[in-house]
Amino acid sequence: MYAPEKVGIAPSLPKVGIIAGNGDLPDQLSDALRAQGIEPVVARLGVDFGVGQAGAIMSYFKSQSVTDLVMVGGLQRPNWLTLKVDAAGLRIVARVLFRKVGDDGLLRVVREALESEGFHVHGIQRYMPTLLAPEGVLGRIASPIDALDLERGIAAAKDHGAKDLGQSVVMADGKIQGFETRDGTNALMRQMAGVTGCKILFKASKPQQDLDLDLPTIGRRTIDTAVQCGFSGVVVEAGRTLFLDRDYVLKEADQKGLFVIGLLSSEGSHD
Repeated sequence: MYAPEKVGIAPSLPKVGIIAGNGDLPDQLSDALRAQGIEPVVARLGVDFGVGQAGAIMSYFKSQSVTDLVMVGGLQRPNWLTLKVDAAGLRIVARVLFRKVGDDGLLRVVREALESEGFHVHGIQRYMPTLLAPEGVLGRIASPIDALDLERGIAAAKDHGAKDLGQSVVMADGKIQGFETRDGTNALMRQMAGVTGCKILFKASKPQQDLDLDLPTIGRRTIDTAVQCGFSGVVVEAGRTLFLDRDYVLKEADQKGLFVIGLLSSEGSHD
């Protein structure tokens, strides 16, 4: 039997929930979703919800009929002993403290908690694939070192990441001389500021990293710090690194004589 359409009622848009940390990336994702005909539903951590309010966040998304989620934006690891939590948050904290996990383990626990409630977790690259660093020389400056050293640098970053200590290493005059700690990539570059010679930052995803929850990222601060600390180049893992503020980064790199390269690792080349 024919059923006439209801006049004046627009079809509802598909929805994607955004668990938003710091920075403007959540807003960029919101704009990209709208451009694709998807309604963003945003829960801002530290504004709309506390970091430990996992139950309230999940209830909010359920009330908005949201099942697909993206976690995006910066967030400092909280102090678990003083964090204010609800019941669902307490279950996550208890698992983290019991397992004594690192950053990657923490993200896996969060993902498991979300998926146990029926949510599907996606990486921002699903909706904004152009944010991923492409392969090749990305600016106008060519690398002064050979391909074998480039590959060796990315491999060293991978090896360091396997220990869940950081995503970056620094090569100076052909030798790996600096390793990222929990203080981050920029702190590593500042630590290496006094080292002379051809200094190169290598950044790659950890072998055990959940790429839907956390990707290596470079942007404006990365390139500014590299220039200030006398680096010759930045090499990132192509296809597995978020490249933010790309126009600014490449313009600044070209002007300051800094090379920027996207390099496939042996792991990433099989994706």
